[in-house]
Amino acid sequence: MPRNESHLMMPSRFDLRSRVKAEAHDVDGLVHLFFEAAETERRMPRAVDHRVKGCWPEYADDPNLAFGYNDAVASVGPANAREVTRYDLALEASVLLEPDERTLVWIAAHSAARRRRGAQWKAIARRMGVHPSTAKRRFERAMLGLWFRL
Repeated sequence: MPRNESHLMMPSRFDLRSRVKAEAHDVDGLVHLFFEAAETERRMPRAVDHRVKGCWPEYADDPNLAFGYNDAVASVGPANAREVTRYDLALEASVLLEPDERTLVWIAAHSAARRRRGAQWKAIARRMGVHPSTAKRRFERAMLGLWFRL
């Protein structure tokens, strides 16, 4: 093979199907892609930050707490470039879903964000007006359908 044609073997950046299959090797990887995208969305900056109301810096009212003598709360850092790229890929792939499937997938992904046990199927089912096992079954069907559409 000539040296200049090696770039032709890599998936095109505009070919959604090959990019999703390269990132998510199977259906479980596809589910993980959406769950990771929901976590990335929470780590991205807000469009409008309503928390900032003035220009004065925040300071501790109690002088005993002003110099770091209290318990520090570590926050999660911002999303990196790879996570944002995978987030964009999940957004593009969700276009291939039906509107009700898309809603279910993103609700499940956001409910599973920062949880070890996965999605909260009872809360999702309550929001959708169905039984928890029905919500989970519809989610699995949506993921399998998306994988086979790719």
